[in-house]
Amino acid sequence: MPIVSLLLALTPIVAQGRPAAPPPTMPPKVLNVVHHKLKRGTPAAYQTLEASIVAAYKRAKVPSFFWLSFQSAKDSREILYLNVADTTEQFNHLGELWPSIAAAHPDLLRLQTRLAAMIEGQSSTLTTRREEIAYTRGDVDVATMRAVRLFTFHVKPGREGRFMEGIRAAASGGAPWIVYESNEDSTFVLVMPLRSRIEARRDASLPRAIRELRGAVYRRAETELFVFAPAMSRLPAEFTAARARGAAGRSPSARRAENPTPTLRH
Repeated sequence: MPIVSLLLALTPIVAQGRPAAPPPTMPPKVLNVVHHKLKRGTPAAYQTLEASIVAAYKRAKVPSFFWLSFQSAKDSREILYLNVADTTEQFNHLGELWPSIAAAHPDLLRLQTRLAAMIEGQSSTLTTRREEIAYTRGDVDVATMRAVRLFTFHVKPGREGRFMEGIRAAASGGAPWIVYESNEDSTFVLVMPLRSRIEARRDASLPRAIRELRGAVYRRAETELFVFAPAMSRLPAEFTAARARGAAGRSPSARRAENPTPTLRH
């Protein structure tokens, strides 16, 4: 269970004369990207326990602590958490609040200790959005995505500016991803929200302007596809409402085809 944070409020945009579209979410300014590698044989138990933790937070009415959980489309042992905040200070403040919450709700601490025992390895990267690159998709966002593709670039120190030049060139026709830079090193993460796992099957190759930087600007790039795991996520009311509105606009067959719940293999 990673440190979690407040999610951004949604601002509805209503098109005059047409039904209201699902409220778009501005890309979060601060994103904490957490990877968990689970021990063999534990994914099903991990999912069940994480769902219990979500329910426990709801019963305890703990404010401010929310998280989006995802499972790798290829490996059930790979879990992704995305935690967002308006500022680094806001994110760090949530960590300061946890001791008092744990003291008031010892059951949460016990559950999370059990969850941690199933984790083989983990990493956490706190990043800040590069606001000069505008996210241009209007049909899916952080609140409504049912899958997400991450492109992680390990840029050579001192080459960050050249990397961003390539990103700007690639985004000149519209950016389907949000660009984040690590607060601690020269790692960049491109977050690509997806409407469904079906959409994720399409070509996910990087634009040429980015590919040609490999070697000279960045050492390597990692591409990962994750599917939203609703049972393991704790969403604020605004996100839940946005997803419900989006689901209402699709046919039953489309909703079944885009079911975000991954199948755990063990």
